Amino acid sequence: MFTKEALNVIEQAISEQGILASSEKKDNYARVWSRDSMMTGITGIFIKNQMIIDGLQKSIKTLADFQAENGQIPSNVYGNKASYGTLVGRTDATIWWIIGACEYIIYSKDEALKNILKEKIYKALSCLKTWEFNQRGLLYSPLGGNWADEYVTSGYVLYDNVLRYWAMKNVAEVYDDEDLKILADRTKKQIENNFRKNNSDEIKYHQTAYQKASEKPYFWASLNANGYDERFDLAGNALAIFLGFDIDLDAFTQFLEKLNKEFSHWMLPVFYPIIFPKDADWTLLENNYSYDFKNQPYQFHNGGSWPIYLGWLCLGLKKRGHSEIPLKILNQYENLLNKKGSSFREYYSTDQLIPSGTDQLCFSASGYLLMKI
Repeated sequence: MFTKEALNVIEQAISEQGILASSEKKDNYARVWSRDSMMTGITGIFIKNQMIIDGLQKSIKTLADFQAENGQIPSNVYGNKASYGTLVGRTDATIWWIIGACEYIIYSKDEALKNILKEKIYKALSCLKTWEFNQRGLLYSPLGGNWADEYVTSGYVLYDNVLRYWAMKNVAEVYDDEDLKILADRTKKQIENNFRKNNSDEIKYHQTAYQKASEKPYFWASLNANGYDERFDLAGNALAIFLGFDIDLDAFTQFLEKLNKEFSHWMLPVFYPIIFPKDADWTLLENNYSYDFKNQPYQFHNGGSWPIYLGWLCLGLKKRGHSEIPLKILNQYENLLNKKGSSFREYYSTDQLIPSGTDQLCFSASGYLLMKI
């Protein structure tokens, strides 16, 4: 229904340097962001849209040109300037670039680019290895160190570690690296072993915290030295389901149905439960922002609904044979897009379904296209 409009949003954001986060000249969205351009470009590959795929190639090259000495890929590039994060660095920028570069090479069969990027890709993987800090296999992210840059998750974050698995799996495939394939498989098992209750005999990353954590129908959001954050991270779980992680999908979909009943709609929150001013974690939220405070309850990362990650959720569930909930989510989103003044905004508040954030966002347009696949 809105495929043409979604494609138009993305095509308007393609520049000489690559795919911008938005064609709107607002804050810092008119830049080539690693995570935004890679997700949009990968969506282009899925739907075989050559214009978006060409934009992905430009994005890959632009970001590679600004790779830091330690192998880190910029969070975003604007002209001749690169940012690696403001308050803290962004771990997922480097991971998404590896994933996107490999997805492009696999699709295009571009042997020249494959050879040119090999050293940079392995250097980026080496950078991620140093971010383990303890050589135990899981990536450590600082507070605000990924896409949810004004939120409270930190430590061994589900989302970042699932993405790292995808990156390692892709590089192993592109460069026929058997050792890396074994490492990727080991990483997947380690995530499954440490982010949900299970019967595995393998030693847990944090045995004391694991014993105290309660069983949930989803993968926990993060693990830190002081224990588990048992919140629901929709993005991390959506990607884990898409990538074939072992999870009880019947229990998981029942949990989504429970969320639907609680919120009375299918624009599900990206993190749950919501953090309120009376909660202890509010102190982690209230000063963590660059431009203005957006994380009021039900807003932005604090329970806002992001079409991009609902898109990954729909794609993952359909891939695993669960098509009923994806259809409900798509119908809900299309109903909102039908309303006057509601276009491809960044997110929706989950209390009143008010569209908020930047408009004409490639993230949200891509989310819609992922729902339609």
